[in-house]
Amino acid sequence: MWLIWVPVCFLLFFSILANCFPTDCVHPFPRSYVVYHLNELQEAIHVDGKLNDEAWNSVAWTEDFIDIQGPDWKKPRFRTHAKMLWDDAYLYIGAFLQETDVWANQTKHDSVVYQDNDFEVFVDPDGDTHWYPYINGGTPNSSWEMPTLKSAIFVSGPVNNASLPDKFWTVELALPFSDLVDHSPTASAPPNNKDQWRINFSRVEWHVRNVNGHYEKVPNVPEDNWVWSSQGAINMHLPERWGFIQFSTDAVNTTQFVRTRNWPAYSALVMLYEAEKKFIAVNGYYTANLTQLEIPASLKTGQCQYEPAVQVVKLYNFEATVKPLNQRIPVGHIRDDRFIWFTERDKHNEIEV
Repeated sequence: MWLIWVPVCFLLFFSILANCFPTDCVHPFPRSYVVYHLNELQEAIHVDGKLNDEAWNSVAWTEDFIDIQGPDWKKPRFRTHAKMLWDDAYLYIGAFLQETDVWANQTKHDSVVYQDNDFEVFVDPDGDTHWYPYINGGTPNSSWEMPTLKSAIFVSGPVNNASLPDKFWTVELALPFSDLVDHSPTASAPPNNKDQWRINFSRVEWHVRNVNGHYEKVPNVPEDNWVWSSQGAINMHLPERWGFIQFSTDAVNTTQFVRTRNWPAYSALVMLYEAEKKFIAVNGYYTANLTQLEIPASLKTGQCQYEPAVQVVKLYNFEATVKPLNQRIPVGHIRDDRFIWFTERDKHNEIEV
């Protein structure tokens, strides 16, 4: 099969120039959401799981969740979507999960919640893919490993009663910023207006059946995994594929999400990282020779408006660098442990992803 790449223009924000390059130079941008700050006139969020505070009514839902592998896979059986708000102390998350059969076996704190149906939150405040908080829980209000968070769940009907159908359950969380940024030196708590973080949500949903009035998992049927922003694989621990949120102190529904100017370089870093991992799996070592890597031809031949390079250390470690031709765009770096950072030209200070 032949692929024909058509040049496109990507407007690099904070730049006067629009750079044109083939479409295989950049990954599709993930889903995004603007998170609005609670204003002084709104009531505080009462974390009771019901999502009926006035402030929740003023903000939009995210897009409906899709299969973890992407929109081309089977549409989820049940609807799931989320909302977010923030104040100076917390990131608030509300989620709606359509469900006809609410059941739970895992009731202890820090139990393996995804053996039941559950809802999971992944947050990477500084976008470096390291040390990101991962919070999950289910019905009843179990696990939620972060001890300082506030959490509550509301169920529209009974739990573990196969004779009475349910309609949905809702999750309400207040995640303290001080804990979320604990291992993120370049992220602030609380965030600043226009700050962007990486985030994704996952829902694990098992197939169950009614057996003499109680629920049992359908044997030999794997769980469904539904997410907000596609992972492209059955793996949530690929933070470079999560969605983006942008914090706003403006009036609700007045802010437009602004795509980071670093996205083309970020895409190239991920391409190089994934290609190096494939190469070492076959050959047993990393390579600095781009022609040996499974990367787009445009990336190898310099058509992507940035200069990629790989430095290999003793065959078993590497650092890839992507230097945009536009001098106003920071230089991107990625290590063999997937750590990502950006630096200003001729400087060594780390900046936002």
